Amino acid sequence: MTDELKQIINTHIKKYPKQELQDILKMLYQNEFGPKHIANNEIECFKSLSKEFQTVQYNKDEELFEDIGCNALRLNLKAIPRDTDLNYINKIIVKSADDFCGTNEKLVIKFGLLVVMAENNEIPFDIQRVRDETNAFAKNGFKPISHSDVYKEKYTPSYRVISKKYRTLVEAIIGISKLDTSKQHIVINIDGNSASGKTSLGNELTKLLNGEIVHCDDFFLPPELRTEERLNEAGGNIHYERLKTEVIDNLRKSKVVSYKAFDCQSGTYKENRFLMNKKFVIIEGAYSSHPYFENYSDFKIFLTCDKETQRERILKRNGEKMLERFLNEWIPKEDKYFEKFKTEETSDLIIRSV
Repeated sequence: MTDELKQIINTHIKKYPKQELQDILKMLYQNEFGPKHIANNEIECFKSLSKEFQTVQYNKDEELFEDIGCNALRLNLKAIPRDTDLNYINKIIVKSADDFCGTNEKLVIKFGLLVVMAENNEIPFDIQRVRDETNAFAKNGFKPISHSDVYKEKYTPSYRVISKKYRTLVEAIIGISKLDTSKQHIVINIDGNSASGKTSLGNELTKLLNGEIVHCDDFFLPPELRTEERLNEAGGNIHYERLKTEVIDNLRKSKVVSYKAFDCQSGTYKENRFLMNKKFVIIEGAYSSHPYFENYSDFKIFLTCDKETQRERILKRNGEKMLERFLNEWIPKEDKYFEKFKTEETSDLIIRSV
């Protein structure tokens, strides 16, 4: 934690050279507690967000996120397009509060790091001043503080703190907000690299939109169809015929859709799963943009990440043995599919997960 936090502090001092010490203390507070102090009431949180959002002007050149460490991000309201549905953004802020288990004791430790940095002349603040202001913060009951007047005038901050794990969710919601939501059904598909976060994003979107989700992994190619010819085909290791006839062809019909999920571990089909004719349907997984399905989706999201991040995530999630299978078998098949059908280039939104 120490090295990361020192880096965050130094980065912000360089980025905002006119800031006061209280602005650093505010960042450390947000780093520890996230948005808890404003997100304990969803209605009041929305009122505050909506009011502030109306006062800022959209600027496409502004950075959407700013890393403040400890899996916390500042979400820049000036970088959010005006047509974005704030109800969903507000729900993400409220959801984020649950991800922070901050304590005053841990905040004191972070203040202690600031004192050490001042002792070592690593920050442009006098050590006695750092001691005085951190002690005053503690004596005041660790209550949230505002940015300094200098910071407000120079940098005009307008943001909310969210959990880093919802970064891709925010980007997806901004894109989805541009859709015609008066339609009876809206279908969103999420394609992309292994371990880029497709399933996590799909699940979070489904909960946020009160929708339904279909996982492409439930349509893994059964053994009897795994011929050499089929497995050499770009996108051929998914049972796309069944996915199309059982699910995709029925998505916009006003009826309950049922399908059987294939379990690749046991090689058998599970019990029936049902789609209950909700407005939003998410199809997530590699090959969900396969041209065999034609243009069934209202919004195509492509998730990607760098190779090293991908390798680390697969190793953590699946272990060493399965990592080798991913690297030598499944990832090359995905790359072949992406290249042949220009999957990333033809998507409506590309999100690079970190």
